[in-house]
Amino acid sequence: MFNTLKKTSLAILVASIAFVQISCKDDDPEADKMGNWYRKDLPSFGGSARTRSVSFSIGEIGYIGTGYTNETVPRVKDFWAYNAANKIWSQVAPFPGSGRADATAFVLDGKAYVGTGYDDVRTVDNGYKKDFYQFDPAANKWKAIADFPTTRQYATSFVANNKAYVGLGYNGSNYFQDFYEYNPATDKWTEIATFIGGKRAGATSFSIAGKAYVGFGRSNSGLATNDLYSFDAAQGGWTRIQFPNDDVKEKFGSRTNALALVMAEKAYIIGGDGKSDVWEFVPGTNSFTEMAPFVGQRGYAAGFTVGNVGYFGTGSSSGTGGLDDFWAFDPNNAANDDDNQ
Repeated sequence: MFNTLKKTSLAILVASIAFVQISCKDDDPEADKMGNWYRKDLPSFGGSARTRSVSFSIGEIGYIGTGYTNETVPRVKDFWAYNAANKIWSQVAPFPGSGRADATAFVLDGKAYVGTGYDDVRTVDNGYKKDFYQFDPAANKWKAIADFPTTRQYATSFVANNKAYVGLGYNGSNYFQDFYEYNPATDKWTEIATFIGGKRAGATSFSIAGKAYVGFGRSNSGLATNDLYSFDAAQGGWTRIQFPNDDVKEKFGSRTNALALVMAEKAYIIGGDGKSDVWEFVPGTNSFTEMAPFVGQRGYAAGFTVGNVGYFGTGSSSGTGGLDDFWAFDPNNAANDDDNQ
């Protein structure tokens, strides 16, 4: 009788533990999402805390520069390089234009290009900029290139088929939906097919396998959007990308000032104003898969990819000024909270 009761009690105990484990897992909607965010053993950003910077990577080095800081003269022109192998930030030659925020950047043939944006000198074009500069990392030097055709901030840029493209944005009185192609061989800008998603600023862009994607951002009515479009440089046309179903579309929601990092032919769309969620986008199938979220809401962030690891930081959270934290994201591993310390 005693043994029977003992076995019965043990069985109930085991079943209870299993139930608790399952319940806890069910109560944690993030438990099964892939993607590990970590900052353990990573340094903070090398410069002052900031938001609205530009960022890019060339080879194995990532770069963050310009932006809006918490300093007396808020818009800055300093640039910093991150060596992921050594986990060291080093200051490089400063941006040669005026200190500014909300510029845009792209990388073409091993050199970076940075331009447009908004500065504190409002006597010229009311602070909206159109100057552009090329950065040569081997020489650690900048040089001016042809100005962008019009002044603006919050422009969006991408590279496809060895050409660069810049468009959208805002100039204080008007939102844009135009795009221009830049040819480094001729140092000229040429207008291309108009973006079919309408006027907007603070959009997100990325390129995978020769095709570019542009979407989200704030429309000229001031509302956040959740549409995404592809651009085929060979054909010169835009195509709208459809969400797989209404449930995914609704959960993804609308967002502005999000960042996209590309790793292994997949894009990871991270945060945005008031957002902390992360979505994996796979071209071809046009699938959207929710990943483990970032640790807090983050818009206007900077980031880049080195190898198969994404790096993400600075920017601003709800109700904060510029930040200087710096994180890594591994999309192929599950979250480990111990790495967040």
